[in-house]
Amino acid sequence: MSLPRTLAGVLVRSAVLALVVAAYGAVIDRSGSTDALGAGLLAFLLVVVVAFGWAFVDGLRHGLVPALVTWVLTAALGGMAICVALAVTVADENVGSAIADSAVFFAVLLVVPALVGLGLGAVVHRVRGREVTPA
Repeated sequence: MSLPRTLAGVLVRSAVLALVVAAYGAVIDRSGSTDALGAGLLAFLLVVVVAFGWAFVDGLRHGLVPALVTWVLTAALGGMAICVALAVTVADENVGSAIADSAVFFAVLLVVPALVGLGLGAVVHRVRGREVTPA
């Protein structure tokens, strides 16, 4: 994949992840729920499932290495984007301090399931790419 295409993919993935978290955060904020732990765990699960699924599809389509570069960059940018989205929609906190406090956490929360999804997708990609020889 070319550099502009990779960067465009990183931007799209980061923006979608941030929008998903912002939408979920806005819904929870308006609901008046007092179960902060359950809402937070569901938000983490949502991020993990989206990252795993999208990375699995990327690994399936492109193989391991090109998709790995995309998802490592997405984890870095997406970690910051999720912090910004949460600071704007849910918490009334400074965006800079939100990034400083939580960006690494969200980057790891993105990259770990993405690596698992990439690995599984790459294995399926490799198996599907092999020629089946008649016996």
